Amino acid sequence: MISSRVGYLTKVRTRTFEGLAACPLVIFLLLSLLAASAASGENPQEIHRAAALIQAGKLDEAEALLWDVLKQRPENAPALNLLGSIRLQQKRFAESETLLTRATSLTPDFLPARINLSRVFHAQSQIDKEIATLVEAARLAPTDPEINTMLAAAYLKQNDYRQSLEALQRIPAARRPDKALPLLAASYLGLGSIREARALVPAVMSRAAKNPGLLVEFSEVLLDFDLVPDAQAALQIAEKRPPLTSEFFLAMGRARERKGELVLAQKNFQRALDLDPKSVSALQALAHLLADQGKWQKSMELLARCRAISPDSPEVLRKFAATSLHAGHAADAVDAAQQLIKLRPEEAEAVYLLGVAQLQNGDFEQARSSLEKYVKLRPADPLALLALGMDEVNLRDFPAARTNFEQCIQLNPKQVEAYYELGSLSKDQGDQPSAISYLEKAVAIDPGHARAQALLGQLYLSQRDYSKAQEHLTRAAELAPNVPDTHYQLGLLFARTNQHDHAQKEMDQFRKLKEKENPGPVSPGSAPAPTSPPYPPS
Repeated sequence: MISSRVGYLTKVRTRTFEGLAACPLVIFLLLSLLAASAASGENPQEIHRAAALIQAGKLDEAEALLWDVLKQRPENAPALNLLGSIRLQQKRFAESETLLTRATSLTPDFLPARINLSRVFHAQSQIDKEIATLVEAARLAPTDPEINTMLAAAYLKQNDYRQSLEALQRIPAARRPDKALPLLAASYLGLGSIREARALVPAVMSRAAKNPGLLVEFSEVLLDFDLVPDAQAALQIAEKRPPLTSEFFLAMGRARERKGELVLAQKNFQRALDLDPKSVSALQALAHLLADQGKWQKSMELLARCRAISPDSPEVLRKFAATSLHAGHAADAVDAAQQLIKLRPEEAEAVYLLGVAQLQNGDFEQARSSLEKYVKLRPADPLALLALGMDEVNLRDFPAARTNFEQCIQLNPKQVEAYYELGSLSKDQGDQPSAISYLEKAVAIDPGHARAQALLGQLYLSQRDYSKAQEHLTRAAELAPNVPDTHYQLGLLFARTNQHDHAQKEMDQFRKLKEKENPGPVSPGSAPAPTSPPYPPS
């Protein structure tokens, strides 16, 4: 299942940094240092011109000019900062970090370089480093509105509501920017201070007269904390202030989704996309709604669009990989998971996602390596042991598989898939009593487990316990009516109990399903579909 939270808190940090290459604060601080640069002979006119070129999007011209400056003065911090900002826009993050770190070491109180360095870490979702850089910037400019707003947004990404609130409270009320108000509301709500959050409404309403989007942002925060009536009240006011934006329809869709008005929610999400086809948030919201309806292929297609827009977003890669598994596109899941691993080499969830994707794709040796790595990181995760056991079955390492399934049950005695796998393994090894015992436990935990019901019915049929065989096979057919082998087993059962009409009916159904599944000659009796690996949460 892909996550339903596609709200303000997941977007606010990106918004905070949008267009920061031309951010007035950064440019102002840069220009304020030009006098000092002139005094030390650091080519202030060239630096000024390079900054203007960057603002105009003429990166190649700016870079050539900056290299000329650096050839004369390799330790020119403003030039290193601007070249680092160019590398950031080019997504050459390692080079950008090196240049900006050099600028801050040369001039420790150079705020533009520290802010740009925080953007490098932000772009790579390295939140701890981003926060550390912004904390140092805030030390140099304790009450600066922009720095503290960015710092608060970064803290919110870690759900550190107290630190976020402290950063925002350092901003004098008279200088508080509009975008700080939703962050302040999120901080209060995260700390359980609903009254303080609601007390911000007059300020939001006042500023919304000139900035209508502020009402939408505020409503998104309210939705993030399940204050749906408050959010709807804000959106009803925003609705009367056209033009209505993509963000408005996204928020309205989220509110309707929370109320269970799924048809209207889907229309709102689609309207948001119509207005902004590159809205990753709207694409994810619609993908989640479709996934909840079991429309995995369509959900995957929407997330593929997200991936094209934000190819280096870990969140998008996780959701795309997980949804691809559900949609049956294991190779696509492997590709996305491998890219995620490059971005997050030590993230346990990324390792697990890659292992499960490799398992479903039939890359069993690679899957074993990935899943063993994950088990070392999370030895108490029963799903990891289940997935590793399933992989070892495919590698025919049955003793290791059995050990992992048993350990999985020790950690989670209600893990029905582990009982099913042990039952299947025992059956294949000729131990029918053990197989029946495991499968009886599986259906006791989950009577709706169609494959366990079918296999149990097949085992009772082989033991000529026709009453129990009919009970479990009939239940399996009710749960999964389109599985050919269940009808084949029922046909055998009815034939052996002289119910010939029923037997003929089941065999006819078996042939129809097999022909639909694989046109051509129909072979009697087929192995059940292989077990799907445990899907990762996303």
